[in-house]
Amino acid sequence: MKLSVIVPVYNVEKYLPRCLESLLRHGMEAGEWEVICVNDGSPDNSSAILAEYEAKHPDVFKIITQDNQGIGEARNAGMKIARGEWITFVDSDDYIVDDGYKYILEHFCEEGVDVVNYNCVLTYTDGTSLYDADAKPYGEISFEGDGAEAYNNRSLPYVWSKLYRRSFLEKNEIFFKSAFMEDEPFNFEVFRQSPHLRIVTSNIYRYEQGNVNSLLTNAEKETVKDQLKLFLPIIEKMNHYLQDDRCKMIPAARRIVNSYLQTYYNKMLKAHLPRREWKEYSLLLKKHFIYKIDITAESSRMGKAIACMKNASIMSYPVYLMVEFLLRVFFTKIIRPHIIASYKHV
Repeated sequence: MKLSVIVPVYNVEKYLPRCLESLLRHGMEAGEWEVICVNDGSPDNSSAILAEYEAKHPDVFKIITQDNQGIGEARNAGMKIARGEWITFVDSDDYIVDDGYKYILEHFCEEGVDVVNYNCVLTYTDGTSLYDADAKPYGEISFEGDGAEAYNNRSLPYVWSKLYRRSFLEKNEIFFKSAFMEDEPFNFEVFRQSPHLRIVTSNIYRYEQGNVNSLLTNAEKETVKDQLKLFLPIIEKMNHYLQDDRCKMIPAARRIVNSYLQTYYNKMLKAHLPRREWKEYSLLLKKHFIYKIDITAESSRMGKAIACMKNASIMSYPVYLMVEFLLRVFFTKIIRPHIIASYKHV
């Protein structure tokens, strides 16, 4: 079997059929691939949708049902039964360009290659069934070589933008750990083993931005509090690497810390925390080796300005309230609608 596609499923009935239909359109024959859908205790109608697809396509879809354990454990459950030579992951609110995986497998997954990274396009479809009917998966190799070197020099954070050779993951005992933003620590362990990496220009993955139930868009106060517990161990681990002069992954570890801080500061701002909780979370962050966003990592003036505001908001509660207001009003109500409009399908 060539490919195992692992799809964690939680509270995505609005998007799930589009995802599964896109997988059926990638042109591989029965027996060459499998789709392992892990129902992670989803409270909506997702289980019925999965049952329907399994009944119609039993040679393709395999369904695992478990109590809610989070996306990392759902992916681990799929990896345990995967039979494909290659493994990849799809978030169930996203979708794939027609013939995407078939093209990648036929053109780039040669013997000796451990990881293939392809491109994605952001979509703002708000749950509609539209897809890129005219999109083609064609592309070429833009990098080939040591994965550790590449990971140090560029951001390759997402597991859904890669095919992993299953034997490589099993040999190095790489799996997901309970964490905030599980992809980064997983890929850090992958690339720390210096895999033979190919980066290709094919845009086959569509990353949905309209799902308000997505983990990364849920900014309820309790969610922010819970995620901080998962966030800090990763920071501590990366800080350990940053203080080890022998570690060849210091640039990547520094970038991961910066990415985590950016995302978590965004969460704190969206949650509109009262002073007591803001102080509690700020003090926890300040106890760690790095607790400020690296402004030099931002390429645009706007990015640098926003990073400065976020850093200041962790130092002063009045500044926090001001920045929260600016981002909530100007970004959410003015800037974001323009971004969404530019991505709408005609």
